[in-house]
Amino acid sequence: MLMWISEHRWVVAILVTVSVLVACVVPVPPQGWRPDRGPVVPHDTFPADCALCHETGDWHTIKAGFVFDHDSETGWPLIGAHTVAECLLCHNDRGPAGVFSQRGCRGCHEDPHQGHLGPLCEACHGNDDWRPREAIATHGSTRFPLTGAHALTACFACHPGSTAGNFQIADIRCAACHRQDALDVATPDHRALGWNECEDCHKTTSFADARFDHPSSFPLSAGHASVSCQKCHGPGKLGALSTACESCHMDDFRATTDPNHAAAGFPTDCRSCHRPTNWRRARFDHTTFALTGAHKRTDCSSCHAGGRFAGTPQDCIACHDADFRGTKNPDHVAGGFSTDCTECHNTSTFVGADFDHQTVFPLTGAHKRIDCSDCHEGGVFAGTPRDCIGCHDADYRRVRDPDHVAARFSLDCAQCHGTSTFSGATIDHSTFALTGRHRTADCSDCHTGGVFLGTPRDCAGCHLGDYNGARNPDHRASGFPTMCESCHTSTTTWKGARFNHTFPIDSGPHKRLDCSDCHTSSSSVTQFSCTHCHEHRKSEADKEHREVRGYVWSSPACLQCHPRGRED
Repeated sequence: MLMWISEHRWVVAILVTVSVLVACVVPVPPQGWRPDRGPVVPHDTFPADCALCHETGDWHTIKAGFVFDHDSETGWPLIGAHTVAECLLCHNDRGPAGVFSQRGCRGCHEDPHQGHLGPLCEACHGNDDWRPREAIATHGSTRFPLTGAHALTACFACHPGSTAGNFQIADIRCAACHRQDALDVATPDHRALGWNECEDCHKTTSFADARFDHPSSFPLSAGHASVSCQKCHGPGKLGALSTACESCHMDDFRATTDPNHAAAGFPTDCRSCHRPTNWRRARFDHTTFALTGAHKRTDCSSCHAGGRFAGTPQDCIACHDADFRGTKNPDHVAGGFSTDCTECHNTSTFVGADFDHQTVFPLTGAHKRIDCSDCHEGGVFAGTPRDCIGCHDADYRRVRDPDHVAARFSLDCAQCHGTSTFSGATIDHSTFALTGRHRTADCSDCHTGGVFLGTPRDCAGCHLGDYNGARNPDHRASGFPTMCESCHTSTTTWKGARFNHTFPIDSGPHKRLDCSDCHTSSSSVTQFSCTHCHEHRKSEADKEHREVRGYVWSSPACLQCHPRGRED
């Protein structure tokens, strides 16, 4: 028998396979339902036409093109993992699916958290899978937001049952997790000091770089912030200490020799001069003598010789006497200058001294650019004359155009000249206003021979030749006045003269006539003729005036009867 089986192994294998298949396959009769898929969902409310959903041949094969709008038909949209779930997972013999859907997620899904995380699955989970979303942000709404290293810590480290979905509320006190960490710290000894609240000094990112709320009576800033606790408090001791500087820095105070703090009697309160950053660049309240300019950069020993500070003189000459006596340009001693350097110098440099010259003799124009020695000869400053002639007498005497001496001009240069240059002098010609051509005339045109005093101011004094030379009309023969302005209103030109004519010539038939039309003799404008224009013949004039009493045929008689030039 064994030999037969050995020779027919393949036959035995086929028989075993068929037996297994027969035992595993559930026979489904034609038009029947597979029992492994559960009981048939009641179709009482379904359409009577089976072909709408099913293929022919069996009941569990749904038509390939079948589409069921679950949202519009049931009011429950299928999203996420629900779109691929078997219909029978919800629609089965438990009862109507709508009853369970009204309960939310709990209607179908068992709560592994046992209600500790609330009733709403969607608060942590999405519809695609059970992986929690935004767990760290969600944890922020609890009593213990996850920050720093806590955000990277596994859930089971604080919630031991979390691997089974049990997130029972954990103790949020630091000591609940970190008690042993605190006990292990020896510097400073947290146990001895009774420290057990981590957040008082530490951040959640790391136990390193702890911060301690140091009392406001002695804030830790600058250099104090980087000093270890035991440097001041000793090992394992953090009791109250004196806040006075000398309680820690008395040795530094005594050891300082530049300057010697003890010998100088400096206060032991380091804050009077030093900042907590470092000992260098100390500041001293130098209000008794303000340090400005070069004084700010000078070493203390330059003024406080031998380490002595009390009684140091504050006047300039006490330190700068050698500078004062050594100055030769100008010689301060010979010049009798004040020993108060600040009257001329600033504290930055002795170069570029600024003497208040304005109060004794204002320096303007060319006076600002000249050297002191030009006026203060031999280094003598006291008694220097302030009047112009004191320095400019030679200039005054050498001038020839015009000759100032001969013209007896004032010795006060400022009456005509500015301080920038002698050129372009302006004289106060108010005694004879210069207008028109008078402004452009040379001084010598009126002041001949350099003589200015006694120059006549009447027109004829300069223009008598013009007066006598005038022929149209002849001014002299006509007896015109020698006061040019009587007729010539402009000093720019002789033309356009205006004469006060007693006979109207500005209107009527006599307007625009030339003088010679009436004044037929060029030798005198006092002679005139009416009859050579009006009624040329005497017989005609006699005929027209035969009824006029006292009528005479002559031009003066015409003017006497017709003074306004009219016929009537």
